[in-house]
Amino acid sequence: MKLWQELARWANERPEHLAVLTPEHQLTYAQLHRRSYCLANQLTELSGHRIAVHTNDPIEMAIAFYGIVRSGKNMVIVDPAWPSNLATSMVSRLRCDLSLTSWNSLSHLGRSAQSGNHESPLAETPVETATDSSDTHGLLVICTSGSSSYPKPVLRTFASWEQSLNCGADILGATPIAATLCPGPISHGLGLYAMIESLHTGGTFLATGKWDPTGVRTLVEKTICTRIVTVPTILSKLLSLLGPELLSNLRTVVSGGEALNQDTVRELYRVAPRVQCLEYFGSSEHSLIAYRERGLAQSGPPHFDGQLFPGVRAHIHEMDPQTGFGQLYVDSPFNSKGYDPSSETNISRCGSSICIGDRARIEETGRIMISRRDDQMLNLNGNNIHTGEVSAALEAVGLPNAIVQLVELDGTPTLVAYTVDPPKNPATLLAKLQEYLPQYKVPHQIIYLRAWPESFSGKQQTKDLNIQHLEIQRSDDLR
Repeated sequence: MKLWQELARWANERPEHLAVLTPEHQLTYAQLHRRSYCLANQLTELSGHRIAVHTNDPIEMAIAFYGIVRSGKNMVIVDPAWPSNLATSMVSRLRCDLSLTSWNSLSHLGRSAQSGNHESPLAETPVETATDSSDTHGLLVICTSGSSSYPKPVLRTFASWEQSLNCGADILGATPIAATLCPGPISHGLGLYAMIESLHTGGTFLATGKWDPTGVRTLVEKTICTRIVTVPTILSKLLSLLGPELLSNLRTVVSGGEALNQDTVRELYRVAPRVQCLEYFGSSEHSLIAYRERGLAQSGPPHFDGQLFPGVRAHIHEMDPQTGFGQLYVDSPFNSKGYDPSSETNISRCGSSICIGDRARIEETGRIMISRRDDQMLNLNGNNIHTGEVSAALEAVGLPNAIVQLVELDGTPTLVAYTVDPPKNPATLLAKLQEYLPQYKVPHQIIYLRAWPESFSGKQQTKDLNIQHLEIQRSDDLR
């Protein structure tokens, strides 16, 4: 079914059911339908096609999303965490015509577009089954960070999101009775997708809009949380913050965005013994690619080892004959159209398949093993080194949180592994690593940190670590 039609259905079948709950406010399905309908009416009266949405408020984001869906225009997510000059530049580069900060306040070419668009009684906006725009019509532009100077704007269509939602919901535990907590930024891909997934399936979405420990605790004290969607960094914080007394009814945890280490999995099952822990691999460009269930037993292969979501097909380019790993190309009905023409980056294509730099190996059984897309290739003394391979080996020998970088130490290129795991005997560690890696891929140095540096949202800031700004508890030379 279409995005708007599903919202209309839930508003008709369960009008007073909570759609979105924040620490301060709540929104029922009837209210969400009514307000987004009013916004859509206003948008259709205004010229312009792309609407820049700039908000951390989950309720405002939900109304904006469905109002824009109903109007047939395009939604451009502007991250409130961006510096103002970057936000202004991105809005210009992406040719936004309108700016939206709340459901009843628009700016059009610098002029206020408020027009007394107050909420109408439900009787004046009956639940209908309006026809959505064409499946190939643009739905939204969501920006993903990358190595370029500007965030990469990914173009999503109605069809790609609808098919992704319809395919993934059952697998990932999104149901009408689920109360889904998503404690990260609502303006990021994972947070926005989790919200629409919850609303598309008639559930209740619990959110703070950005990482806010006090607000999260307030939310789970207000209502029973049965499902969590977040990144591993925040999941670990949640388990410490809330504990068994507030998570006893938890049934599903969905983790994405980073590698989920086994220590966090064990703590999750200690806090919520009846939970199902699901880890998925995806991206803003692909949406869902693969998933796996995580249990208490240590996983075997030191890579993401899962199965493709239904409808997803994959093949490998530039395969290493020794390891079977190569560039992963994904053909899927969930794929984005690519990047906006304003982007400095082009997406790699092979027919209808796209690649963003992930490396993978496809097993004869059909399962797929993936090294994460931030696994950069380094060249050290003429040797190509994929950092993901080194990190995977470190995980296999008991350092699941390691991040590998090539740095200059006293003018010498040095392969360094940073970790927050407990220190290990260097001689024993070296011997075990040599079972997985050739000598030139073994890190010269292991640096044990007290904690990772973090962003405003509580997500790890592990790109280009500066050794002078880190809290180091110990450093060991391996070679």
